[in-house]
Amino acid sequence: MCAVFAAASLAHAVARAQGAVETAATCTNDDTLPPEQMLGICGLVIGSTATLPDRVQALIVRAGLQLRLEQVDLAIADGDLAVRLDPLSAAALEARGQALAAGKKFDRALDDFDRAIRLRPNEARLFASRAATFASMHENRLAVRDYNEAVRLDPTRVQGLIDRAAAYAKVKRFDLVIDDQSDIIRLEPTAEHYDARGQSYARNNAYGRAIADFDAAIRLEPKASYFVNRGNAFSLSGAYDRAITDYTTALQLQPELAMAYNNRGVAWRDKGDMVRALADFEAAVRSDPTLDIAIRHRQQLGRMAVAARKPAIGLHPSADASIR
Repeated sequence: MCAVFAAASLAHAVARAQGAVETAATCTNDDTLPPEQMLGICGLVIGSTATLPDRVQALIVRAGLQLRLEQVDLAIADGDLAVRLDPLSAAALEARGQALAAGKKFDRALDDFDRAIRLRPNEARLFASRAATFASMHENRLAVRDYNEAVRLDPTRVQGLIDRAAAYAKVKRFDLVIDDQSDIIRLEPTAEHYDARGQSYARNNAYGRAIADFDAAIRLEPKASYFVNRGNAFSLSGAYDRAITDYTTALQLQPELAMAYNNRGVAWRDKGDMVRALADFEAAVRSDPTLDIAIRHRQQLGRMAVAARKPAIGLHPSADASIR
């Protein structure tokens, strides 16, 4: 009889252990479940008989989920526990550092990233995490330094190039922004990336190159915002008719796009058609009553129209002073 009970207990323990392993795997690998459900699953792992590495990993995953849900204090608490359980885990230090950075505890976050980098000096993601913290602190040159190292360690990681391009923009190295965006396009030639580089070219007054990139974006995905951006490049280069055509296409795709109305109004105004310009500025304000630029354009054009209609009135020098 004792042997039967012992066998049953052993089978139950094995089943529990298998369940813990499966639950730990779900907590680590399943991105399809809602975050709230994943929190519960990871909680089961943390409180189970799972191995220490599995429990630490569950704490790391749960901390990340809590950050997504803006539960920063809970994420920090999970990071604290993960680091206590395994002080030599670079991943645990990174998770806590990210939570601390989200809570604006930047000095402590940097300490965690420094420790993680000492443990794993060849891991690009750790440099990227520290760079993001420097960027949040407006230490843009330090952010560029760390993004440079992250890209050196993993030159094919698109997000690293995107982040470094943003950091370059903050230090006004727009030539390097475009270089990174060109590398991004070589790795991922998507409409979004062509549009981003097109905007950079337009900011640098390279309108021909900007238009070529917007052409590529539109071929891949005829999106209203891409037509607006190409229209802007046409308008800034003086090709008002082509700009108006693009803004009109954008409005056909997205009829309530206030900025398209505003920008088409600018093109009409610069072309000399004040009536159509005013109509577009009014349409922009109807679509978005908070769009300040359209409100200002409408007011300016309204004042110009009043001034044009107002007759020139002057008083004869001998007129009675009482009517002046």
